[in-house]
Amino acid sequence: MQAQLQERKQTPRLIRVFFGILITTISIVGGFFLISIALAKAMHQKELRDKIRRFNRQTLNPLTLKIAGNRLRVYASLKHVGRHSGHEYSTPVVARPLGDGFVVPLPYGTDVDWCQNVLAAGKCTLLWNEHEYSLEKPELIKPSEALDAFPLSQRIIFSVGGIKQYVILHQHVEVPETVSTGV
Repeated sequence: MQAQLQERKQTPRLIRVFFGILITTISIVGGFFLISIALAKAMHQKELRDKIRRFNRQTLNPLTLKIAGNRLRVYASLKHVGRHSGHEYSTPVVARPLGDGFVVPLPYGTDVDWCQNVLAAGKCTLLWNEHEYSLEKPELIKPSEALDAFPLSQRIIFSVGGIKQYVILHQHVEVPETVSTGV
C-alpha cells in the first residue's frame, strides 16, 4: 500500500520536471528565433547593417572560423583568393548542399570581398561537415531556387531578413585527359 502511495507521488514530480525542461527549452529556442528575426529585420537599415557587417568582420568571423566546417555546425569555411592581393582568405559562411554543389545566402548582397573574389576567380574551396570541396562556376540565383536547401527555421529567417540573393557553387569535376595516339 505504501509503495503505491510512493509511486503516485513520484509520477507527478517526474511530469513536473519533464514539463519544466520542455518549457525552458522551448523558451530558449523561441528567444533565439526572435532575436534572429530582429537582427534580420535590422539588416534593412543601411547604417545598422554596416555596423553589423563591421562587427562580424572584425570580431565574430575570427571566432566563428574556429568552429566553421565542423560536423553538425551551421557555418562552413570558404577559402578564396583575393582578386587584388593574391592572398588566400577564409570566411565563415552558411552553406547547404544543393544539386551538384553548395548554395550560400548573401545577406549583404554581392558587395562583399569574399563574393567578389569568388566571382572573379570562378573557384573556391569549402570546408563543410569536416570535408573539403573544390567548387567552381559560381552563379547568382534567386531565393525560389535556393531556399529548399535550407531547414524551415533558416528559410523563415532569410525571408524575413530580406535576403534576395544566393550564390550556388558547383563541385569541380576532374575531366580525364585524352591521349592522342598520333594516328
